[in-house]
Amino acid sequence: MITEIAKQYNGGNKNHRNRNATLIKYIGNESKTLINGEYYTFRQLGEAAGVSPEAIKSRVNNEMHNYPKGTRVATDNCVRPKQEKPFGFEKGATKTHREMRLKLPRCEEPSEALMAKWLRRKL
Repeated sequence: MITEIAKQYNGGNKNHRNRNATLIKYIGNESKTLINGEYYTFRQLGEAAGVSPEAIKSRVNNEMHNYPKGTRVATDNCVRPKQEKPFGFEKGATKTHREMRLKLPRCEEPSEALMAKWLRRKL
């Protein structure tokens, strides 16, 4: 009987359900695993999006500027997968990705392209 009590109080809880988890209301329709209007933890939202719970927490906190103080809502923008940056100058970027980034057309209209052409010329 003593061993059962010891298991109960000394690390026997692997799910950590005894802690108060912060619940965030999900509002959106794009997620296949989450239900609109239900409450989820940061861990559950992170698993649904495929990112870490810390990433979800920072996304939620960054979007709460339009909501009343103390409100926590996760939208479809918060629960999105990790963005891949193939054209970045990060450590993981390859030489071809760097070259592709330099060759990207930056001008949207023909007039902008013509202006950029003349601005590149030496005086």
